[in-house]
Amino acid sequence: MRIGRGCRIAGWSCSLVSGDPLLRLMKMRLRAVLPPSLFLALTFYFGWNAVHGRSGLEAQVGQRAALAAAQAHFAAVDAERQDWEVRVAGLANASIDPDVLDGQARKILNLAEPGDYVVELGPAGRH
Repeated sequence: MRIGRGCRIAGWSCSLVSGDPLLRLMKMRLRAVLPPSLFLALTFYFGWNAVHGRSGLEAQVGQRAALAAAQAHFAAVDAERQDWEVRVAGLANASIDPDVLDGQARKILNLAEPGDYVVELGPAGRH
């Protein structure tokens, strides 16, 4: 039994342990292939996430559509808010005409004063 280069122990070759040229060739090729393979894997991972990920290009299309819908809703709500501001500003004490207010209140509440004449009209379809 010899230990070292080209050893034989119980009929088995130990040449892989002692610096076989085939082993050196495999190590050299692995060292040459491994870094570019890792780089390509990382590039693929980040590239795929840039397109399909949570903040990728496909997600941005949906986010832009949601933003446009939210802006349209905001514009509608803002216009309604401005309309209400004009109505509330018209309720200031100096700007309310008591006769107009009284007439609007009677019209909306369907009321009349005791001295008013009330003329009942039929439905809108009849004359």
